[in-house]
Amino acid sequence: MTLQDGRGNSNPAPISISSHWDVLGPFQVGTREASWGSDPLEYLGGFRTLELNKDAVYRSSLAPNGTVSWSRQQGHSWNAGVDGCEVTLSIEFPHIDWAFLQSVYGWAALQYQAWARGSVSIDGESAQTVVFYTDSLLEFWVDNKSYYGGDFYSYRRAPVVLHLHPGVHRIDLRLVRDDRAMGAIGDPKVHIRLDAQRSKGGLAVIGDQLLVPDMVGTRLASHFASVPVRNEEEEWIDILSIESMDDSFETILLKDLPFRLAPGQSRPLVFLLSAQSQKTSLLSFRITYALARSSQILTSPLVSRSFVPLSVHEPHKLTFLHPGGIVSYAILRPPSPEALREVSKSRALPILLNLHGAGLEADSQQVRHMLDTVPDLHAWVLFPTGVTPWSADDWHTWGFTDVEAAIRAIPEWIDTVAWEGPTVDVDRWLCSGHSNGGQGTWYALTHWPDKIIASVPVSGYSSIQAYVPFHLWYEAEPRVTSILQSSLADYRHELLLENFAGIPVLQQHGSADDNVPVLHSRRLSQLIEQTGHPTEYIEMEGKGHWFDGIMTTLSLREFYVKVLGRYENGPQQPQRFAMVVANPGHMGSRGGVLVDQLDCPDQLGRMVIERCTTSARWKVTTSNIHRWHFSPQEHNTDRPQLIVIDTFTVTLPTDNDTSREFWLLRLEDGSWMVSHDVSWRSIEQRYGRQSGALDAILHTSGHFAIVYSRGEALDVALQASRNLFQYFAADAEIVGPEILPLSFRGNVISLSLGPSLPDPPPKDHPISVEPDQGILVRDAFGFRRTYQFEAGLGAAFLRPLPDERLELVIWGYDDTGLRQAARLVPMLTGVGQPDFIVVSRRCGWKGASGVLAMGLFDYAWKVSKASFLA
Repeated sequence: MTLQDGRGNSNPAPISISSHWDVLGPFQVGTREASWGSDPLEYLGGFRTLELNKDAVYRSSLAPNGTVSWSRQQGHSWNAGVDGCEVTLSIEFPHIDWAFLQSVYGWAALQYQAWARGSVSIDGESAQTVVFYTDSLLEFWVDNKSYYGGDFYSYRRAPVVLHLHPGVHRIDLRLVRDDRAMGAIGDPKVHIRLDAQRSKGGLAVIGDQLLVPDMVGTRLASHFASVPVRNEEEEWIDILSIESMDDSFETILLKDLPFRLAPGQSRPLVFLLSAQSQKTSLLSFRITYALARSSQILTSPLVSRSFVPLSVHEPHKLTFLHPGGIVSYAILRPPSPEALREVSKSRALPILLNLHGAGLEADSQQVRHMLDTVPDLHAWVLFPTGVTPWSADDWHTWGFTDVEAAIRAIPEWIDTVAWEGPTVDVDRWLCSGHSNGGQGTWYALTHWPDKIIASVPVSGYSSIQAYVPFHLWYEAEPRVTSILQSSLADYRHELLLENFAGIPVLQQHGSADDNVPVLHSRRLSQLIEQTGHPTEYIEMEGKGHWFDGIMTTLSLREFYVKVLGRYENGPQQPQRFAMVVANPGHMGSRGGVLVDQLDCPDQLGRMVIERCTTSARWKVTTSNIHRWHFSPQEHNTDRPQLIVIDTFTVTLPTDNDTSREFWLLRLEDGSWMVSHDVSWRSIEQRYGRQSGALDAILHTSGHFAIVYSRGEALDVALQASRNLFQYFAADAEIVGPEILPLSFRGNVISLSLGPSLPDPPPKDHPISVEPDQGILVRDAFGFRRTYQFEAGLGAAFLRPLPDERLELVIWGYDDTGLRQAARLVPMLTGVGQPDFIVVSRRCGWKGASGVLAMGLFDYAWKVSKASFLA
């Protein structure tokens, strides 16, 4: 590639990306299976070890004659200049009979993996620092160095920072086609975009991703702000301060100083923002910092943002602190002037939640104005983000925590803008959503039924397992497959539908939807009827996945008005109702009942409650429930005085004695007792935010800390931090082994390389590493299984920390084992990581089928009986 200077002379471009790519594939891969490895070429040593040989053939279940060979495909270069270069690739395999495969295996057959080899060239005589964006990629190698995580959803939030010497550098790209991310209509191509930009060095402040609240009248809607920062040096950077350039605004850092960034690390910088005067609507600030080995104070370029005042009744951006220690936002539409004339100022109005679909920002015009044709509802309208356009984890652990934080921010907004209208009822929600937001609505319904007054899931899929089936994973032992499914059970909404029986639900779906097939809504409608409480279902003939006004059709408008007009009474709890629990840590109350712990994590918990109409007496039948209690809030259900639970009669504390906490506890003989003992909430028992599968690590209170044991693990620590920021906008502080996990407020990810684990180990934890033996797992019966040290051995598992916190240990006997285990740090939904996994080198090509052990921990941090131990 050449560039012309101003005199018409041609000069080499400083950075260029090859336009021809050598491609090998396609190969079979299951839905979200790539996180486990599952690359058949790893059996041969990996694509990186293969040299181009057009005569060579490789086994593939997708191709004619069961083999594939190398091909050359063309990329398209654009935006080439002295500061960088971009290339787009559209990879396809027209010789594969995709139509036939799809006729047998459905959408799952349109997913595959392949590899492509090209290069990036650095001209000139000096090394360059390159900021490398990898849109739609999950994994790649540069000069035989692995980079896992990429930017599968094209967020462009956390690029890789490369330091490249002059010359040609080989790039190997792993192409993973995913129906959810890339669609399942048309030819199954993979479209990727590579963008290599010359770094300016120092601290990069990403001003176009600055997050600030909107201006409402003369006031900021809230006071939290953040801006991404990236270290483009080869040494650590310490951020020292943030300075407003005008006294109209004040900026104050909210993080402990110095705020440190490892070489190549990106983090969100959180600060308080307040308007001091109305002299200007322009915010300008800069950041001061220093290189770790220098005393010189450096300053970033200015970052500026103008505010355009909005009316208090317009949809506007409200910022707030997410429990993970980052700043998030939602779009808030307060009650309209017309609504204010119709309701009393003393009334607390409910919240109409609207959860957006995949790939949309809540700040987009499409989302902001989705409900404009119903302007006068008697409700606070809230459009949460879920933190990212993909709502982080599909509106689940990280994403729904964001919804709750957005709801809690409304009372603060009322004080901030001096609102004089009706207040808000933060415990009453009319939940609606479209597409992925429709699926999020099912999640809210099945997990927070006591807060939902009604629900409107529109064009939503039922669960990720049903959206793109998991047919084509590498064949595994039945117990391994069962554990993977158990790890995803909390999101299998089809199994949890009894939880909202009696709550008004209006489903709507277009019959011609080719994005989320209408089968999802039809199936859920059928299953809901079988709970004994059928809901309303509307199928719109000939309508597709999206059309203007989809959230405000006549039926939906009438439903909103009807529900919000009678919300004060709320839906009446049936005399007989059930509660099905997969994960107590992510489950709200049902009929005022909260489950704290299950007996066995491999099975759903279930309670059936029958309320006596003539006395304060309940009959309760349980299955797999260990401990439960009554919610302190009222939920249209009177608390009983006596319970017959599994044939055992239990008298509850009187009203005069309810100031003391108490739980219903199942004893070893199957009987039940009232317990006032609060000491069970300790590090010896699993409860609250610790509950769930491996993705429970996302349920943090404070930013993440990533602790690496030795210098060789720093690169993996940087990978984990980059992926947390890329996919969840999460903040992670990287620290060395001199700081113990107990020192942090949030959850911890500990990286350990070699024949030992990070200290201090919790007492009696069932997983340990013995320096002269291997990794040991104590099974449910107390027997120890030893997996001897070998190349590629690694593990990922949870350990408890005080105050409901968690430590995720990523251990490898060698670098291969550490990197294989690190792939399982939560990133994409649907992967199915259980509480503990012992990986082997064979996971590289066999995926989850190559594990040596995996399973779940019970409420006492013991390995469950259904766990797999080879």
